[in-house]
Amino acid sequence: MDRRTVLVPPSDRPSLEALELLSNKWEPAIILTLLHHEPLRFSELESGLPDISANMLTTALASLTESGLVQRQPISNTPPQVEYELTASGRQLEPVFSTLSTWGKDHLETPTPTAVVADCDDRLTELYGEWLAENFDVEPVNTTAGLRESLLDAPELVVFDIDLWDGSMYEFETHCPITTRRVLLVGGRPELSLAAWRCDDVLRKPIRKAELVARAETQLDCIGQSETERDRAGIEAKLAILESIYPKSQLETQDVTARLYDQL
Repeated sequence: MDRRTVLVPPSDRPSLEALELLSNKWEPAIILTLLHHEPLRFSELESGLPDISANMLTTALASLTESGLVQRQPISNTPPQVEYELTASGRQLEPVFSTLSTWGKDHLETPTPTAVVADCDDRLTELYGEWLAENFDVEPVNTTAGLRESLLDAPELVVFDIDLWDGSMYEFETHCPITTRRVLLVGGRPELSLAAWRCDDVLRKPIRKAELVARAETQLDCIGQSETERDRAGIEAKLAILESIYPKSQLETQDVTARLYDQL
């Protein structure tokens, strides 16, 4: 018998086995990511866990699959592609993580979340940063290259003017981790192409301090919501802005915006 279990009642020993199963760095992170975002492809998991290497992710997924917590689901034969999702046993860990999160908030020092604030106008970047500094470690950015680099650290929040981004909105998806909450900043009359951006909220300039602070705090509270809830909130935010500018009848007939209504 393992010496560490000699004084542990038999009824409690499974807890030690469970903790040993989740003692590696990446297995719990993968389970939590899948709890909130499943199913995910390998590349999506890799993007959502930016510090993990492909080899470590492969090893961790193999371990979780062998333990019966994660399963692979083929989605394409040509080329071969799979998605990863939790098994019923894996999903039953959700209240365990919820309890640990509550305990951690009560007893552990919680790190200050990071917010990347990006705008072409450095005066606005500084101003918005000052507004958010009470609740976030703020990283100001004024260039596309700087924004790309800042996103590598998977900040909890990014607030950025879409005019700053010099690539396509689809390219932005390859740089922004799925775990990062996204608040778009737009000018007084944004184009209909706003509808194609994936985001969690949209703010129309000029912005008031109370509005930005409240929206940023809301995004923190929404971390961990389901993908369905997250997508719906982003669509409603985009439509709220567009409907304040364009007739709804026009939005319902334009392909790029009509899709938003179809998704609600």
